[in-house]
Amino acid sequence: MSRYAAVLTALMLLMPRAAYSDGRITGRVDFNRTTVEGAIKDVGLDWQGFDIELDNEFKTHKIVLSGFSIGLRRELFYGFSGLGMTKGIHRWDEGTYLMFRLYRAFAIVGNQWSIGPSFAILYGIPGTTLDRTVGDTRGGSGLDYAHIFPVRNTTVPNTLAQAADLVSDSAMVYPEASVALRRRFAGGAFMLEWLAGVRVMRFGIVESNSEGDFFNQKRMIIPSIGMRAGFRIF
Repeated sequence: MSRYAAVLTALMLLMPRAAYSDGRITGRVDFNRTTVEGAIKDVGLDWQGFDIELDNEFKTHKIVLSGFSIGLRRELFYGFSGLGMTKGIHRWDEGTYLMFRLYRAFAIVGNQWSIGPSFAILYGIPGTTLDRTVGDTRGGSGLDYAHIFPVRNTTVPNTLAQAADLVSDSAMVYPEASVALRRRFAGGAFMLEWLAGVRVMRFGIVESNSEGDFFNQKRMIIPSIGMRAGFRIF
């Protein structure tokens, strides 16, 4: 977490103390897929995320930054476990994150089209969707299974953990990098972006079969595609 914080701090120092800017409300939907490989089994994951952001874009782009945004992200919950068992939906079954994003845009066709990279840090509680178990019976002699889960690497404040009925070390921080192709409409009053990027998340995998139990951790680079749309509010 300290490395990510240092990168964000360095970039923020390059931002002007005062800058004319456009403020927008934007919404994004994205689709993510990966396969966590184990010693015995591979477990596939695919999920969708939605977020809403308050976007501040400088009217005069700087050398490093064109703008920044803060937002709230939710990940869609599937009502079945990997073994096909239904369960009641708890408020934290859907992943919930706070997000801070920095981006740079380069004009490619006048002021209507632009393209550029962005870098984001997400902090929050991963949902049940990223916690998956697959298994097979072995002729009445037991069950072979593989269980994957996102590795929690940070904490939530004790007061929040108690209020939400969570353990304090249930949170995670992870980075996301993406490239966006943006189209502006009505002089920049509306905009649409096509997104391609990656998330970097660490997963644990627990496996069991007749030969024994196995545990490992893997850092996964997860491809993501999506769209973002927004409108100017000031």
